[in-house]
Amino acid sequence: MSEVVFSRENVWIPRVVRADGELRLRLGAGADANHDPRTFTFPISEAHFAVISEDLTRHLLLWSAVLPLCEAAGTRGPLDERAAVALLDPVLLGTPEDVESLFRTVPWDRRQLIAQGADIGLLERGEIFAALRSATTKSDWHRVQRHDADRDRARRGVQLSPLDAALLEYTGRYVHGGKRPAREPGAVDPALLPEVMRVVATAEQACAGLDLSPGWRQVEKTVEDAVRRAYPDLVDDAVRTVSFLMCSEAAARARTA
Repeated sequence: MSEVVFSRENVWIPRVVRADGELRLRLGAGADANHDPRTFTFPISEAHFAVISEDLTRHLLLWSAVLPLCEAAGTRGPLDERAAVALLDPVLLGTPEDVESLFRTVPWDRRQLIAQGADIGLLERGEIFAALRSATTKSDWHRVQRHDADRDRARRGVQLSPLDAALLEYTGRYVHGGKRPAREPGAVDPALLPEVMRVVATAEQACAGLDLSPGWRQVEKTVEDAVRRAYPDLVDDAVRTVSFLMCSEAAARARTA
């Protein structure tokens, strides 16, 4: 039997438990062959416990460093307990400079820290302690999805302007580019919404009176040409999301008719 002696309000953040008189860190990570969450534990000392309970930054850093070991365990393998224990002193008791040096040499879960609110730019520069000043116990995985989407665009050489991003938010396709577009004005910064609506109005005027009888591609081209003439600085992702919205709505009208 074990008892929880310390936990934070987010149940996924590792907890400290006492089992057979020994303090252990317990965390859920990964899944077994049946897709049920796996749970791992490893021993910690009273000194480690004191830091974990008092210092959220160090607690989150330890979590981030242990998660790759859990992933390496796969669906049924054991946690490399020796490797997990070896992280305790450097991460929890080392100087900030030593911790940041360690994180340049060991695997760690960047996405988990982003989910906890870490500053992405500082993380990418290796300034981990500064990055975690904004961290909280609440996990925001939508923020991680946005980060992943931005990284995918960066690999394609795409950099979004605020208006580009707002158009993708309006159509609900900022994160999931393959999603069928919709109109979501509440997702857009109110300061940018009027400009977004002007772009959409340009697209609506371009395809007014058109249906899909000439073919989806023809309607798509008509809209994209009009939007690009009026807003030449928009990236292709933004132009295409508006044309996709127009074509989808035209298809819906055709089905209704």
